[in-house]
Amino acid sequence: MNHIDNANLTKIGLIVDNIEEAAKRYCAMFNLPMPEIQVPTLDDPPSQQTDDNYTWYRGERRDTRTKFANLQMGPVTVELLEPLDEPSPWSEFKQKHGQGVHFITFTVNGFEQHIDFAEQQGLPLIHKGEYGSGRYSYFDSEQALGVILGLQELGPKQD
Repeated sequence: MNHIDNANLTKIGLIVDNIEEAAKRYCAMFNLPMPEIQVPTLDDPPSQQTDDNYTWYRGERRDTRTKFANLQMGPVTVELLEPLDEPSPWSEFKQKHGQGVHFITFTVNGFEQHIDFAEQQGLPLIHKGEYGSGRYSYFDSEQALGVILGLQELGPKQD
């Protein structure tokens, strides 16, 4: 592999202080329906995570949760994220930068191969998760790219 197989941006993640207020503002500005604001539960603590349902953050399996809401804006999803007060890539970003653009994500086929490629490019993996029907990852790419690079794969795992 010598490049990421998809140059189509599919998602932008924005860290916000108050997700309810941010969602209302975006919906009013762009005449969008109010999205569901979701807060993942602690149903699957790290000890109960499986290969098909897990989160990994900075070298270990752990719970990483955030309030989130998705706004579909043409072909791009704008994901609003309000970090919870627990270790996660979202709370780490908020502590360092406050509100702002946290990540840009591209959808790929061949999740693990793309992780290997990004790391070979000098972008260390900092977070990844799997939720049965998809997988996502974030890389330490702020210095190199100006933003955290996200890669996701949807549907069944590709070999």
